[in-house]
Amino acid sequence: MNEDAFDSLYRTWYRPLVAKAFLVTAGRLGAAEDAVQEAFMQCWRRMNDPYGPPVQHWGGWLSATVVREALRRRSPNVPLDLGRHDSAANAPDLAVEVQLKDVYRRVCEEMARLEERPRQAMALRCIAGLSTAEVAEEMGITQSTVRVHLANARRALEPLRVDLRQLGIVDDEEGGRRG
Repeated sequence: MNEDAFDSLYRTWYRPLVAKAFLVTAGRLGAAEDAVQEAFMQCWRRMNDPYGPPVQHWGGWLSATVVREALRRRSPNVPLDLGRHDSAANAPDLAVEVQLKDVYRRVCEEMARLEERPRQAMALRCIAGLSTAEVAEEMGITQSTVRVHLANARRALEPLRVDLRQLGIVDDEEGGRRG
């Protein structure tokens, strides 16, 4: 295992992964950072496992792992912690940073209001980028049930569709997956 390769992955993916986990945990920065750290620990172990199957795209693997870990750490009825999140952002323009913080707040509040299963399906499909089949397998349900959960989540989040596109969570494609 090349430590430089791991360091490069960490530098490239840490901030985007914290942002994804931040949304999944409904604004709990500590839980988001814990999820990302756990994912990188798993990444390190996976990179050093000579018998493990090779990972073709570490960014996708890390995204899916972070969302899974964030879902495990997600706790309802916890206030948003947007104040500390500024330190993870690297926005050169204060106006852009304030606008994104406002968008994050709205998205986090609405994600937190979703029922558990639609939120989990939305996080795995649209934030982690898993396919519908992969989400179904992860959640232990059928693909059609995943589509129902996604439809319910999209319906609840429809007023925020522009914000979700701005954050890169959904696009115009049905199902909302980017990539």
